[in-house]
Amino acid sequence: MTRITQEIADQATDWLMRQDDMAAADWLRFVGWLESDPRHAEAFDRLTLADGALATAPELATPVLPLPANDRGSPSRRRLLWLGGGLAGAAAAAAVTLLALRPAPVDMQVAETRPGETRQIMLDEGSRVELAGGSRLLIDRAHPRQVVIERGEALFHVRHDAADPFVLRSGALTVRDVGTVFNVARDGAAFRVEVAEGAVLFQPGREAIALRAGASLSVREDLKEVRLGSVDPSLVGGWRSGRLSFSQTPVPEVLRTIQRLYGIQLVADERLSSRTVTGMISLSGEAHTDVPHIASLVGANWRTDGERWILSSVEEAQP
Repeated sequence: MTRITQEIADQATDWLMRQDDMAAADWLRFVGWLESDPRHAEAFDRLTLADGALATAPELATPVLPLPANDRGSPSRRRLLWLGGGLAGAAAAAAVTLLALRPAPVDMQVAETRPGETRQIMLDEGSRVELAGGSRLLIDRAHPRQVVIERGEALFHVRHDAADPFVLRSGALTVRDVGTVFNVARDGAAFRVEVAEGAVLFQPGREAIALRAGASLSVREDLKEVRLGSVDPSLVGGWRSGRLSFSQTPVPEVLRTIQRLYGIQLVADERLSSRTVTGMISLSGEAHTDVPHIASLVGANWRTDGERWILSSVEEAQP
């Protein structure tokens, strides 16, 4: 077991006690502290577990946590969960912070794609976004490093600028980035962020969940629920090459994603709505090839009426 010195233990305790009062710059220093020595993250994990802040061990792949209320709480209720793959030292560390929603900028440029269409947009010198099909992005004309994703999916490659941080809003959440690669998706009340490079701090209310590259976080704002998971960093933004990964994703959401990305008209009966999909699939964008594969994945039959592809439960097809 890694030896945790008293000095490191004291530093971890200090960071835990400061969680409720930390400014954005403090969070970035905290990420740097965690990344500078593997013993730091281990000490902080041990501390939060000992404090009763986590109901499960931090290595769990997909724990489900309630979205906390906006109250300060007591030190014993503060939580920070550090998940994901390793990072090559503190110099490579970059942070994304999800904070409470601020008023959106007024003068916005609309970037929109049809289902099956993709688009690449330069946000500023060195930063760009790859917009997936069926997506809508708003860009502040006066400050192009401030954007809103209303629906769909996008992969962001962000140039670090400490004087002008990159800010992405979606629903009641905000992502603040200081130099990394990450993918976000918005489907109704569902929001997902996956990190390919850098680190993420998720801060609903007064609690925080920290994720490094290779970790994912999904939010259901209607259910007040946060789900943590892991992802191969090489699969982040995999929609660009037809590689899609799902983790306990409801079938209707899977079908909407495929319709959005490839423009394939998919309809499913209600009996499939309670099923979920976990795993990775490769799609070609050709309906005659992909629909049978999708039907097999969700345990359904398929047929076409000429324009739409229709999935039905196997039970429904039985006499």
